[in-house]
Amino acid sequence: MSTEPVEQFSAAMGKARCLKQQGLNAQAVTFLNSQIQAIYPDSLTYQLRREQILCAYLAGQFENTLSLLDRLPYLHPDIPAPPLLMAVRVLSLNELNRWTEADTAYRALATYTHADTVQTPYKQLPRLKSEKKAQWLSTFIPGAGQFYAGKPGEAGLSILVQSAGLYFGITSFLRGYYLSAWGVGAGLFGSFHAGGVRRAEVLVRQLNQQRAAAFNSQLRQQVLKLIE
Repeated sequence: MSTEPVEQFSAAMGKARCLKQQGLNAQAVTFLNSQIQAIYPDSLTYQLRREQILCAYLAGQFENTLSLLDRLPYLHPDIPAPPLLMAVRVLSLNELNRWTEADTAYRALATYTHADTVQTPYKQLPRLKSEKKAQWLSTFIPGAGQFYAGKPGEAGLSILVQSAGLYFGITSFLRGYYLSAWGVGAGLFGSFHAGGVRRAEVLVRQLNQQRAAAFNSQLRQQVLKLIE
């Protein structure tokens, strides 16, 4: 009900922090966006934008976080980026696996905080595997994609099931059971072959996500140490 900008700002920040406490970070981003459109002194608008960036990161909106960070120097050219927002940039790039850009941002943060950058964590990036390669392997060699994804048990099962379908189809055909050969044998082989190709892709994607998550988790701790 107040018409005073300072009181309106305090209420807006209070609501945003309540939403954060409830884990409703995406709603906080939307709410703060409506508040930024209001008329506030430049210093208060900057604080709203900074809070919106933090909420966007906590909401998992990493592309949006980077977009908001990129706009900040143009909207508030006289205010240098604080270490916290520099850290948020590094963390957002990490989550998007844009590690080359993250390395540059990490070095900038380390320089700003006068930290040692010789032992940069980006010298040993996680080895991610190709989903397309897994698909290609499973297409031509049953079970190879699963083996490539580090699942030898599933690879063996895939080979067994597809071989059983192929064997049944060939045996039925040689005995003159053409409908069974086509409808059961070929159908079984084709279904499990297509499923194996898709499964290999999923397994590689999961493996890459696990490796990236482990790497990013370790980096997160190092980034937070820089701004303590």
